[in-house]
Order: sequence, then structure tokens, then C-alpha cells
Amino acid sequence: MVEEEFEIVPVSPLRRLEKRIERLEAYSIEDPKSIFKDIIEIVRMNQQIVDELAKSNDALRIELSKLPGRLDELITDMKELIAFIKASGEAEQPGLNPEVMKPVVEKLDALVNLNKSFVERNEAMLELLDEVNKRLKRSPVGVGMPAQHIPPQPPQIQKPMMPMRPLPQQIKKL
Repeated sequence: MVEEEFEIVPVSPLRRLEKRIERLEAYSIEDPKSIFKDIIEIVRMNQQIVDELAKSNDALRIELSKLPGRLDELITDMKELIAFIKASGEAEQPGLNPEVMKPVVEKLDALVNLNKSFVERNEAMLELLDEVNKRLKRSPVGVGMPAQHIPPQPPQIQKPMMPMRPLPQQIKKL
């Protein structure tokens, strides 16, 4: 596999070059002066493209040379921020003691338990859907009878262990 190099290049000058080359190929030998004029114009356009590429390449180099210094500043600022966060986390907060946080912890525990029940219900529903899918796949079909003449069997759905309630009502109760 051959590796190709890519650069950002304005497309309009390239399109003009392509059109000129197509016209050059279409010219006949009878009009050599116009061919030479077009060739000179193509060379000028090519030189303009090269000049624009050199300018954009220099600008890109300048911007890239600024990056290491800015990255060092960013790293320093991030270290200071992390140190500040650590220091503030280690400082004792007079209003935050276990008794104050107890209702919040209890509500969070209730939410965790509620989420667990939702997960259990979803898993039970998935198992039921898998069972229905298996039954539908292995339903007996007669050799000469199309599948539409066989009456479908209703799936047996197990009731969930807890009564299902809408989520917003349960959260309001907490």
C-alpha cells in the first residue's frame, strides 16, 4: 500500500487548471499560438497555487510552534485546579455531617432499589419475549397447510413480583 500525502488546497484554482487542460487537449494543431498562451497561463496559475501553499504552510508552522507553550500552561493550570479541588475536599465542612446527609442517603438508596426492581422487571420481560419468539419459531406447520391457518397460541405471561407504578409517582413519594 502506497502512502499518500494530503494537504489543504483551494479547489477553485485546481478546477480552472483541469478545465484549461481539457481545452488544451481539445485544441487542434492549427492554432499553436493559443496553445502557448494557455500553457503560459497554466504555469502562472500553478505558481500562484504554489505560493499560496507556501504561505499557508508557514502560517501552519507558526501556529504549531505556539502549541507546546500553550499546552504547558494548560497542564500547569490543570495541576493547580486539581490541587485546589483536593484541598477543598480535605477541608472540614461544618454543615456536612452524617446526620444532615442521612435523608439524602436514604432517598438515594430508595432510588437505587427502585432502579434494581426496574432492571429485574426488564430482564423478566426480555425472557418472556425470548420465550414467545422461540414458540413462534417452532410452531408446528403442516406440510400442505400454510402457516396462516394455524391459530396462534397466546403467550403465558408471568406477573411481576412487584406491582408496576409509573416512575414519576414513585420519585415524588421519595
